[in-house]
Amino acid sequence: MKVTRRNFLAAGSASAAAMGSLAPQFSIAQSLQKVPLKSNSKVLVYIMLDGGNDSFNMLVPTSASHYAQYSSTRDNLAVPLADLLSLNGFSDSEGRSFGVHKAMPEVQSLFNNKKLSFVANVGPLVEPVDRAGMQAGTAKLPLGLLSHSDQFKHWLTGRPDERTNTGWFGRFADSVQANRQANQIPMNISLAGSNILQNGADSTHYTVNKKGSVGLAVKDKSTPANQALNNALLAGFEAMLNQSYGDDPMRAAYIAQTRESQAQHERFKAATNTVTLSSAFSDSNLSQQLKKVAESIASADQMNLQQQTYFLRYIGWDHHDGLLDKHPKMLSILSKALFEFQRALEELNVEDRVITFTGSDFGRTLTSNGNGSDHGWGGNAIVMGEPVDGGKVFGEFPSLELGNNNPLDGGDGMLIPSMPLDKMFAELAIWYGVEGSDVKTLLPNIEKFGGIEHRKVPVGFALKSSDVTVLPAGASGSATAVPTMGAAASAVTMGGLALLAKSYHRRMDVVDSEGQEIEADN
Repeated sequence: MKVTRRNFLAAGSASAAAMGSLAPQFSIAQSLQKVPLKSNSKVLVYIMLDGGNDSFNMLVPTSASHYAQYSSTRDNLAVPLADLLSLNGFSDSEGRSFGVHKAMPEVQSLFNNKKLSFVANVGPLVEPVDRAGMQAGTAKLPLGLLSHSDQFKHWLTGRPDERTNTGWFGRFADSVQANRQANQIPMNISLAGSNILQNGADSTHYTVNKKGSVGLAVKDKSTPANQALNNALLAGFEAMLNQSYGDDPMRAAYIAQTRESQAQHERFKAATNTVTLSSAFSDSNLSQQLKKVAESIASADQMNLQQQTYFLRYIGWDHHDGLLDKHPKMLSILSKALFEFQRALEELNVEDRVITFTGSDFGRTLTSNGNGSDHGWGGNAIVMGEPVDGGKVFGEFPSLELGNNNPLDGGDGMLIPSMPLDKMFAELAIWYGVEGSDVKTLLPNIEKFGGIEHRKVPVGFALKSSDVTVLPAGASGSATAVPTMGAAASAVTMGGLALLAKSYHRRMDVVDSEGQEIEADN
């Protein structure tokens, strides 16, 4: 049977009667183990390209035979060879050379100066999968494959066979800030609002925006009358916060939360206001958010924070149409923002502490739908920073041929990932301080892909073999179990999963000219 995206989705309808056995099985409770981290001052900055980046038009093979295959497969979506910027000094094991879209000269510069690399064809996998397994309907696939909401969550949790409300950054905070005081700012800072990535069993994140933290602030002090009014407002606010509400538990809890939030706001504002940054940033929301991240990293000591994580969302990459017009504009904004951020980190002398990386719901189909591309699976990610082994493409860049001759073509050019997301996340986690022995606690699915071996790097973009230590079972530093609430689901086979995914097939985003979300409907 020829595998196409259409009959992949249609398979769900044919198996509807069997969904009782194939549907996810949710449990009320699960054991979530704490993952110890080595103490350090490292920072992870995660930029989610929300909607599904067409990353095979971002990173393109330029060697003659490989570009010819790309151009043939992508048809009217292919970027002309003349519009690709050369990535110098690297070719993969198949002899491919690469270029980036001409909208990304800053990324080209970062790559050529060894500050940035790519991870090729990465995505969530439950187990190794190939075209034959998908044709036979025996492959275990990530829950909700092709669904924005599910695939987005898998990139936050690292658990594609579960639906859970905790993310791998949140698991870090469960250990590092297990005894966080009420006025202490959480180590996980979000510029994307509430999110699963930074939620742990016992921890949550601190939300700011491109202008900083949010709290009560006096703005207009221009006249004595305004000053007096503001002083009266502040006095009233302080009196409310200091009042006892022992006879009203709900009001007491609300006031306690408000008091904590205001204390954190004042601490964050005071700390970041001391940072002087001369590096210029563009006016885009993404650039301005990364400027605030840079200021926050530089003031970490004043906030009594060592390790930190940051999460940002750049929304609007779901290019079912207008790809050749819309995609370059967004690539340009991303490229400028990454360059400006890295330059600011160098100015602040913190560049050796920070790795920035991108994710996206999924890659796109290689085939054209006429004016754009549809939901795919594997895609190319960016990793950037002084600690990164720059100027390389890590992993196995896939053949872009369509059909039975390509074992990674899942149908209509939907590429099966050749790099499990577990490996990319494991590399980042070990760099961040997780012992190699404990990665399987954070990312249990990695055991399906060979696990973590002593003195063997998962990918290689941030680690040397000497960085990877696998302790004997039961040795000091191993993860310990703590009970928590959550929901787990078993993986489903192709037919059942397709039915689950079908109702989420298309996402509608309302965005501004920079791709920032105004409102969204899944």
